[in-house]
Amino acid sequence: MIRKIGILGFAILLAAGFMTAQDTAMVAQNSAASGGPADTTALVREDSNRASAATGTALLDLFIDHLRDMAQRGTPETLETRLQEMMAAANKARTAKTIDAVFFSRFNRMLAITKLVATPDSSGILAPVIDSELSDFVQDKLGHAGFREEGGKGPKAINYVATALAEEIIDLQIYLDNLGRRQALQKKIDERMSTPAKK
Repeated sequence: MIRKIGILGFAILLAAGFMTAQDTAMVAQNSAASGGPADTTALVREDSNRASAATGTALLDLFIDHLRDMAQRGTPETLETRLQEMMAAANKARTAKTIDAVFFSRFNRMLAITKLVATPDSSGILAPVIDSELSDFVQDKLGHAGFREEGGKGPKAINYVATALAEEIIDLQIYLDNLGRRQALQKKIDERMSTPAKK
Protein backbone atom coordinates (compact mmCIF):
# COMPACT_ATOMS: atom_id res chain seq x y z
CA MET A 1 0.00 0.00 0.00
CA ILE A 2 2.78 2.47 0.90
CA ARG A 3 4.56 1.66 -2.37
CA LYS A 4 1.32 2.18 -4.34
CA ILE A 5 0.81 5.64 -2.79
CA GLY A 6 4.45 6.45 -3.45
CA ILE A 7 4.25 5.42 -7.10
CA LEU A 8 0.93 7.22 -7.59
CA GLY A 9 2.05 10.46 -5.97
CA PHE A 10 5.45 10.36 -7.64
CA ALA A 11 4.03 9.66 -11.09
CA ILE A 12 1.38 12.39 -10.85
CA LEU A 13 3.85 15.02 -9.71
CA LEU A 14 6.50 14.00 -12.20
CA ALA A 15 4.02 13.92 -15.10
CA ALA A 16 2.68 17.35 -14.16
CA GLY A 17 6.22 18.76 -13.89
CA PHE A 18 5.98 19.70 -10.21
CA MET A 19 9.01 17.73 -8.98
CA THR A 20 12.70 18.57 -8.90
CA ALA A 21 15.51 16.04 -9.21
CA GLN A 22 15.87 16.13 -5.42
CA ASP A 23 12.16 15.41 -4.98
CA THR A 24 12.46 12.51 -7.42
CA ALA A 25 15.32 10.95 -5.48
CA MET A 26 13.49 11.35 -2.17
CA VAL A 27 10.27 9.79 -3.47
CA ALA A 28 12.13 6.90 -5.08
CA GLN A 29 13.82 6.22 -1.75
CA ASN A 30 10.53 6.36 0.18
CA SER A 31 8.79 4.13 -2.36
CA ALA A 32 11.48 1.49 -2.12
CA ALA A 33 11.29 1.50 1.67
CA SER A 34 -22.71 16.95 -7.13
CA GLY A 35 -24.53 18.59 -8.53
CA GLY A 36 -26.14 17.59 -11.87
CA PRO A 37 -26.36 19.77 -14.96
CA ALA A 38 -28.29 23.03 -14.68
CA ASP A 39 -31.78 23.21 -16.09
CA THR A 40 -31.19 26.23 -18.32
CA THR A 41 -28.34 27.93 -20.13
CA ALA A 42 -28.92 31.08 -18.07
CA LEU A 43 -28.38 29.19 -14.82
CA VAL A 44 -25.18 27.63 -16.14
CA ARG A 45 -23.90 31.05 -17.17
CA GLU A 46 -24.78 32.62 -13.82
CA ASP A 47 -23.05 29.75 -12.05
CA SER A 48 -19.86 30.27 -14.05
CA ASN A 49 -19.98 34.05 -13.62
CA ARG A 50 -19.71 33.68 -9.83
CA ALA A 51 -16.91 31.11 -9.97
CA SER A 52 -13.46 32.13 -8.79
CA ALA A 53 -10.30 30.90 -10.47
CA ALA A 54 -8.46 31.44 -7.17
CA THR A 55 -10.73 29.02 -5.29
CA GLY A 56 -10.34 26.28 -7.87
CA THR A 57 -6.58 26.80 -8.02
CA ALA A 58 -6.39 26.52 -4.22
CA LEU A 59 -8.21 23.17 -4.40
CA LEU A 60 -5.84 21.89 -7.09
CA ASP A 61 -2.86 23.04 -5.02
CA LEU A 62 -4.27 21.21 -2.01
CA PHE A 63 -4.62 18.03 -4.06
CA ILE A 64 -1.02 18.27 -5.30
CA ASP A 65 0.35 19.11 -1.84
CA HIS A 66 -1.41 16.15 -0.20
CA LEU A 67 -0.17 13.70 -2.83
CA ARG A 68 3.37 15.04 -2.62
CA ASP A 69 3.33 14.78 1.16
CA MET A 70 2.03 11.20 1.12
CA ALA A 71 4.50 10.20 -1.59
CA GLN A 72 7.47 11.65 0.27
CA ARG A 73 6.48 10.53 3.74
CA GLY A 74 4.96 7.19 2.76
CA THR A 75 1.83 7.72 4.88
CA PRO A 76 -1.10 6.08 3.04
CA GLU A 77 -3.11 5.77 6.24
CA THR A 78 -3.84 9.50 6.00
CA LEU A 79 -5.32 9.20 2.50
CA GLU A 80 -8.96 8.87 3.57
CA THR A 81 -8.70 11.84 5.95
CA ARG A 82 -7.07 13.99 3.28
CA LEU A 83 -9.62 13.02 0.63
CA GLN A 84 -12.44 13.88 3.04
CA GLU A 85 -10.79 17.23 3.78
CA MET A 86 -10.54 18.04 0.08
CA MET A 87 -14.13 16.95 -0.58
CA ALA A 88 -15.37 19.10 2.31
CA ALA A 89 -13.47 22.09 0.91
CA ALA A 90 -14.92 21.48 -2.56
CA ASN A 91 -18.46 21.15 -1.15
CA LYS A 92 -18.03 24.40 0.78
CA ALA A 93 -16.79 26.21 -2.34
CA ARG A 94 -19.64 24.76 -4.41
CA THR A 95 -22.22 25.92 -1.86
CA ALA A 96 -20.67 29.39 -1.93
CA LYS A 97 -20.65 29.17 -5.77
CA THR A 98 -16.96 30.09 -5.92
CA ILE A 99 -16.46 27.01 -8.10
CA ASP A 100 -18.91 26.02 -10.79
CA ALA A 101 -20.62 22.69 -11.45
CA VAL A 102 -18.10 21.72 -14.14
CA PHE A 103 -15.06 22.19 -11.90
CA PHE A 104 -16.79 20.56 -8.92
CA SER A 105 -17.75 17.47 -10.90
CA ARG A 106 -14.28 16.99 -12.37
CA PHE A 107 -12.49 17.65 -9.07
CA ASN A 108 -14.82 15.17 -7.35
CA ARG A 109 -13.95 12.59 -10.02
CA MET A 110 -10.22 13.14 -9.38
CA LEU A 111 -10.73 12.43 -5.67
CA ALA A 112 -12.76 9.31 -6.47
CA ILE A 113 -10.13 8.03 -8.91
CA THR A 114 -7.38 8.61 -6.34
CA LYS A 115 -9.33 6.65 -3.74
CA LEU A 116 -10.07 3.80 -6.15
CA VAL A 117 -6.47 3.39 -7.25
CA ALA A 118 -5.01 3.61 -3.74
CA THR A 119 -7.55 1.65 -1.68
CA PRO A 120 -6.94 -2.09 -1.49
CA ASP A 121 -9.72 -4.47 -2.54
CA SER A 122 -8.32 -7.74 -1.22
CA SER A 123 -11.60 -9.60 -1.78
CA GLY A 124 -11.79 -8.56 -5.43
CA ILE A 125 -15.50 -7.82 -5.07
CA LEU A 126 -15.16 -4.28 -6.42
CA ALA A 127 -12.55 -5.13 -9.06
CA PRO A 128 -14.92 -4.87 -12.07
CA VAL A 129 -16.20 -1.46 -10.95
CA ILE A 130 -12.73 -0.13 -10.07
CA ASP A 131 -11.19 -1.39 -13.31
CA SER A 132 -14.03 0.10 -15.36
CA GLU A 133 -13.81 3.52 -13.71
CA LEU A 134 -10.03 3.73 -13.92
CA SER A 135 -9.99 2.51 -17.51
CA ASP A 136 -12.65 5.04 -18.53
CA PHE A 137 -10.74 7.86 -16.83
CA VAL A 138 -7.47 6.95 -18.58
CA GLN A 139 -9.32 6.70 -21.91
CA ASP A 140 -11.02 10.08 -21.38
CA LYS A 141 -7.82 11.90 -20.46
CA LEU A 142 -5.14 10.15 -22.54
CA GLY A 143 -7.19 8.90 -25.49
CA HIS A 144 -6.04 5.29 -25.31
CA ALA A 145 -6.74 2.11 -23.35
CA GLY A 146 -3.31 1.77 -21.70
CA PHE A 147 -4.75 0.88 -18.31
CA ARG A 148 -6.94 -1.87 -19.75
CA GLU A 149 -4.10 -3.16 -21.93
CA GLU A 150 -1.96 -3.59 -18.79
CA GLY A 151 -4.75 -5.63 -17.21
CA GLY A 152 -5.31 -2.94 -14.58
CA LYS A 153 -2.33 -4.18 -12.56
CA GLY A 154 1.28 -3.31 -11.92
CA PRO A 155 3.33 -0.09 -12.02
CA LYS A 156 2.59 0.58 -15.70
CA ALA A 157 -1.16 0.53 -15.10
CA ILE A 158 -0.80 2.82 -12.06
CA ASN A 159 1.42 5.13 -14.10
CA TYR A 160 -1.33 5.47 -16.72
CA VAL A 161 -3.77 6.57 -14.01
CA ALA A 162 -1.22 8.97 -12.52
CA THR A 163 -0.51 10.49 -15.93
CA ALA A 164 -4.26 10.87 -16.55
CA LEU A 165 -4.65 12.62 -13.16
CA ALA A 166 -1.77 14.96 -14.02
CA GLU A 167 -3.48 15.76 -17.34
CA GLU A 168 -6.71 16.53 -15.50
CA ILE A 169 -4.91 18.86 -13.08
CA ILE A 170 -3.44 20.76 -16.03
CA ASP A 171 -6.76 20.81 -17.93
CA LEU A 172 -8.64 22.09 -14.88
CA GLN A 173 -6.09 24.84 -14.31
CA ILE A 174 -6.44 25.89 -17.96
CA TYR A 175 -10.24 25.81 -17.51
CA LEU A 176 -9.93 28.10 -14.47
CA ASP A 177 -7.48 30.45 -16.17
CA ASN A 178 -9.94 30.96 -19.03
CA LEU A 179 -13.18 31.50 -17.10
CA GLY A 180 -13.27 35.19 -18.05
CA ARG A 181 -12.50 34.43 -21.67
CA ARG A 182 -15.25 31.78 -21.76
CA GLN A 183 -17.76 34.33 -20.49
CA ALA A 184 -16.70 36.82 -23.18
CA LEU A 185 -16.99 34.14 -25.86
CA GLN A 186 -20.43 33.16 -24.56
CA LYS A 187 -21.55 36.78 -24.78
CA LYS A 188 -20.24 36.99 -28.35
CA ILE A 189 -22.09 33.80 -29.31
CA ASP A 190 -25.30 35.08 -27.69
CA GLU A 191 -25.06 38.34 -29.64
CA ARG A 192 -24.43 36.53 -32.91
CA MET A 193 -27.37 34.18 -32.31
CA SER A 194 -29.74 37.03 -31.53
CA THR A 195 -28.76 39.08 -34.60
CA PRO A 196 -31.08 38.56 -37.56
CA ALA A 197 -29.46 36.69 -40.43
CA LYS A 198 -28.38 38.81 -43.39
CA LYS A 199 -30.50 38.33 -46.50
